[in-house]
Amino acid sequence: MLLNKCFISALLFFSLFYYSLAQYTPIQSISENSLMRHVSFLAADSLQGRKPGTPGLETAAGYLCSEAKKAGLKPGTANYFQYFELIASRPDIKNSFLKISGAANHLTDSLVCLNQNTEHLEISGEVVFAGFGFQEGKNGYDDLKGVEINGKIVVCSAGSPEIFKKNRSFRWQNRLEQKKTERLFEKGVLAVVLVTNPKDSANRTFNKIYTCMDRQRYSLKPDTASAEKKIFITIPEFADNFLGEKDAWKNYLAEIADRNKPIPGYPENATIEIQSSQFIKTRAAKNVVGLIEGSDPALKNECVVYMAHYDHLGTDSEGNIFNGADDNATGCAALLEIAKTFQQPEFQPDRSILFLWVTGEETGLLGSGYYASHPVFPIKNTAACINLDMIGRVYEPRDSVWENLPKLVKNFDGIYTLVSDFNSNLVQLTDSISNEMGLIPDKSLPEYFFRTSDHYHFHSRNVPILNLSTGYHADYHKVTDEASRIRYDKMKRVTELSFWIGVKMAGN
Repeated sequence: MLLNKCFISALLFFSLFYYSLAQYTPIQSISENSLMRHVSFLAADSLQGRKPGTPGLETAAGYLCSEAKKAGLKPGTANYFQYFELIASRPDIKNSFLKISGAANHLTDSLVCLNQNTEHLEISGEVVFAGFGFQEGKNGYDDLKGVEINGKIVVCSAGSPEIFKKNRSFRWQNRLEQKKTERLFEKGVLAVVLVTNPKDSANRTFNKIYTCMDRQRYSLKPDTASAEKKIFITIPEFADNFLGEKDAWKNYLAEIADRNKPIPGYPENATIEIQSSQFIKTRAAKNVVGLIEGSDPALKNECVVYMAHYDHLGTDSEGNIFNGADDNATGCAALLEIAKTFQQPEFQPDRSILFLWVTGEETGLLGSGYYASHPVFPIKNTAACINLDMIGRVYEPRDSVWENLPKLVKNFDGIYTLVSDFNSNLVQLTDSISNEMGLIPDKSLPEYFFRTSDHYHFHSRNVPILNLSTGYHADYHKVTDEASRIRYDKMKRVTELSFWIGVKMAGN
C-alpha cells in the first residue's frame, strides 16, 4: 500500500511537472498563415492607410466586425460598433488675434488656441499678469497668492522661475503647463494666455507649436466642462506691446525669478479682447467591440480587455500610402486569433473578456479615450487591459536608426513588456510566462511610455495594464511599413504570450 501511494505521488508530481512545462507550448489554432491573412488585408493599398474619416478605415472596421463574428465573439455593443463623434479642426489664423479692448490695432496675431471646438470664439475681460502662474509647495512660492483672478483673463509665462533663471528657453513642458492651467480654472479664470519664454528670441517654441497646430487635428467632442476651458499660447511681443515697452515682459519675469517672489496683481484695470477662429468639421467614428461572456456567475461581471488600434496615417501629399502593417495591423490580427482560441472548451474564462479595436490612436488616443469614458464594463470591474501595438518585427541592421532611443526593435527572443504595478500578479505572470516561452521580457521603458499608446486611458484610471511590443524599426511611420516585412513567426509567439497571460488574468 505504501509503495502504491509513493508511486501515485510520484506520478502526480511528474504529471504536474510536465504540465507546467507543456502548458505554454505553441497553439495550433494561432497560425502564421491566419495572422498573415489578416495583416495583408488591413495593410493593403486599397485601404489607403486607414486614416480617420476615410473609406479605408470603414473597410477595416467592417472586416474586423466580420472576423470577430467568425471568431465566435458576441457583440460587446450594438452590432459590434461603439459610435462617437470626432471634431476635425484647423486654425483660421487670419481671423485670430489679441488686442486691447477698444483699440483699432491688434497687439498680435501670433495666437494658438489649444482646445477650441467651435468655429468662432470671442472673449473679452480684465487682464491679470500672474508671473509664471507657478506654485512650489516646498518653499511656499505661489504666483497666485493674494491675486484675485476669478472671472479674469490670466496671462502668465510658460515654464517656472527656475527654468527661466537656467535659460532653458526652447523646451515646452506640457505636463507643467497642464498642471498650471488646471489650477487656474479651478480658481474660476475666464481664460488663460500662456506666453513663451522671452529668452527664446527666435520664437522657436511658439513656431513649433504653431506648425503642429496649423493642420487638421482631431479631438473628441468635449463635455461642457472641458469646452469652457480656453487656453491660448502667444509670443513675448504680445506682452511687450501690452506693457508699452520692448523687453518689459522679460524684465518683469527676471525680477520675479531673481527675487524668487511673485509680483501680485499687475497690471491694474486693463482689458483685452481675444478672437480665435477654426475651420470645424464633425466626423463619425467607431470602435469595434466583441465579447466572450465569463462562465463564473461571481466573476462574469468583471472583464479583461484585449485592445489594439486599427487606424493609421493615411497617405502623404504625393499619394504614397502609409499601410501600417506593423502599426498596427499586427495587433489587430493577434486579437482575432486570440478570440478564436478562447472559443475552445478548455479555455472558457471565468471572467468576461472584451476585445476592443479602437480608432483614433494616431490622432491622440481618441477611441480608447472614448471607451474609457463610456466603458462596456465599469472601469472598476476591469481586471486588466492588454494592449498590443506593433508586435511583428525582428531587429535588422537597418533598424539601428533607433539605437539611441529606449525602444529599438528586439531580436527574435526579445519583447518589451510595459506593465503597471497596480497588480503585482500581472508583473510576475508576464515575466514567468515570457521566460517559459523562451521570450526575454524587457521592462526598462521609461515612465512616459505609459502615455504613448491606448493603454494610457486605462493606466490613468488605475487599471492594471500590459503593453506588448517588439519595438521601433526603420519603417516606423514610413510608407515602407508593409505586410511583406512582418516576421510572422515572431508575431505568432507574441500572440501566444498575450493569450496565455489573458487565460490566467481571466481566471480560467
